[in-house]
Amino acid sequence: MAEINRDQIRDRLGNIDQIRDIIFGAQLREYDSRIDKIESNLALLQQEMRDRIDQSKTSCLTEIRTVADTLEKKIKSLTLTHQNENADIRQTVDLVNKKFSNSIESLDQIIDSQTNSLQTNLSETKEKIQGEIMSLRVQVFEELERRFSMMKDTKIAKDDMAEILFELGLRIKGTEFAPELKEAAGTNVSSDIRLLEASRISG
Repeated sequence: MAEINRDQIRDRLGNIDQIRDIIFGAQLREYDSRIDKIESNLALLQQEMRDRIDQSKTSCLTEIRTVADTLEKKIKSLTLTHQNENADIRQTVDLVNKKFSNSIESLDQIIDSQTNSLQTNLSETKEKIQGEIMSLRVQVFEELERRFSMMKDTKIAKDDMAEILFELGLRIKGTEFAPELKEAAGTNVSSDIRLLEASRISG
């Protein structure tokens, strides 16, 4: 077989391209058109996806900012409400403490006033009782001296005098005279005691 030179190879290759174009040209052009269309659609789809992603990002960021702002406002509102409640509580506590302090102070003043009044009344009563006791002692001593003088004049027996003094002492103390002493005292002693009591009351 004779050798094929380069020119012949080029001619044959050229013929092959022509043959291929004749056989597959239409299909290849259709494939190229489809590929171009697919690439174009893919580019549009990619662009649409980017736009949607950007839109979604923007929407999400907007929603996040809105939620964050709402939460921040709620937190501020709750904080303000809490501060107001704390202020109200503190004010109430201060008011209660003030009322309690005023009540205690007023109660202390009342107690002090009543205590002073009681002490004054006790002192006055004590002085009055002491004065009455002193006056009664003076009256008793005066009456005793008078009775002693009467006894000396009437020459009463020593036993009768002792009984009179004993019964007088018991009656001054507010006690009852013993029945046996009453029987032993006799009519003169009882008369002397009645005279002594009558003179003390009239005095």
